[in-house]
Amino acid sequence: MRASIVLATAAAPLAIVAACAGTEDDPALPPDTPPVTIPEAGVPDADPFDVDVPDTRLPDCSGAGWCVTSFPDAELDFRDVWPFEDVAFAIAQSRTEGVKFLEWKRSTNAWEYIDDQSQNGAGSGTFAGGVYAPSTNEVYFAVGNSSVYHGKRAAAPESKWTWTRADLPDNVVGHPTAHDHGRPYYSVPREPTTAFGVWGAGADDVYAHYSNTIFRRDPADGTWSAVYTVDDLDAADEHAFFVGASGTGPDDIWFVGSRDRSTLTRRNFHCPLVVRKTAAGWERVADGVVTSSGAAPCGLRAGTPRIGNAFGGWITGIEPVSATEYLALHNGRTSNIAEVVNLTRIRVSDGGLPPDDGGLPPDDGGLPADDGGLPPDDGGLPPDVVSFEQSLLPVKIAQSTAPPNGPPRIMTSLWRGDGETWFTAWGLVVRRADDDTYSVSTLSRDGAPVRVPFHKIRGTSNQNLWAVGARHAYHKTTP
Repeated sequence: MRASIVLATAAAPLAIVAACAGTEDDPALPPDTPPVTIPEAGVPDADPFDVDVPDTRLPDCSGAGWCVTSFPDAELDFRDVWPFEDVAFAIAQSRTEGVKFLEWKRSTNAWEYIDDQSQNGAGSGTFAGGVYAPSTNEVYFAVGNSSVYHGKRAAAPESKWTWTRADLPDNVVGHPTAHDHGRPYYSVPREPTTAFGVWGAGADDVYAHYSNTIFRRDPADGTWSAVYTVDDLDAADEHAFFVGASGTGPDDIWFVGSRDRSTLTRRNFHCPLVVRKTAAGWERVADGVVTSSGAAPCGLRAGTPRIGNAFGGWITGIEPVSATEYLALHNGRTSNIAEVVNLTRIRVSDGGLPPDDGGLPPDDGGLPADDGGLPPDDGGLPPDVVSFEQSLLPVKIAQSTAPPNGPPRIMTSLWRGDGETWFTAWGLVVRRADDDTYSVSTLSRDGAPVRVPFHKIRGTSNQNLWAVGARHAYHKTTP
């Protein structure tokens, strides 16, 4: 069935949460910088941060139950993590080791390398992408430029891993080689971001996203084929990037990202992008037209709604509440200079009325919502109704100077637990209860700021959570 879209944007009461990263009087912090390739090694230079390695003289855990874990290189910048109950997998990068794959075991509370170092060979190892593991004995890692590594081992945890590699094609042609379609410049926080990852609905249903294309792996022969491509780029300098994925099963999969025309000198020209797979196939459920106007860089696209206002932004993460409700992270702006983070609630219903917005006025910057103006072409069957509601995330990242000299004022990831939603930002983990109350989940073990970016939060439950970033991999097992 074709989805008809109704946009309903609600503004939640805004309360500023004091960031664990410090106070308004903290000195300026170094921004995230693009990776630097080391000659001869061909591996990335992890973003440098002037922070201390976890101090063994301190308690192992913070007051909120976030506990340090040991890892083999103090310079590791953890970019993604995929947890199970007794093991976890992560991908990281460092200036000395390049891109590395790691496994954590509960029995030792330590990370160890499990790769064969081939990911840092010629033509690879330029940056760390995403990770997905269908089981504790099978895992996928995405490594720049565009390689997906598949690892398997026998059932025993002590067995060695065997690795195979597949290189994905870039389906955007004609762009200069300086355009990095796996780690593009992300102008909302004014830093590069990773747009290359893997996700799956099971061992036989694994996907990768790279550049403007979603790929699916054939479980029979291990080959990868394009299953969805954003092939309607409107300008020679336009890109489409997918940066996150999630779902509840093979016929309920979502990919999120952005349509973008930004550069280092021409910032904030982008529109949120959302794609959905159902039993009927793939459909684009949110998009926009990137214009050349700095006053309204994200215009309306006929037949597809726009999320948010005319200043666009990126959808950087999505997590299911149920098969009919999702929460997505939208980093955008209310003007050319004012960043804003929106929690976007996505609801899907079978032919019913869109969810009630509680009588709240729309928070859309005074711009009209768009449902495409087209009737559903559903052959007389009740269509799916997909609605979007947005509320401001009440978080302020502490800083004393404006970007790019201070930390980016965005949320970097979200994960949905039982009745709670978790977020990461610079030096910060935020916890949201379903009654719409927010609190900081303290990372610090001594009260001092944790002045590093955190890239990802994932878990199997609210009592088995991981928050990872530069030089830190925190594990939480308490409520």
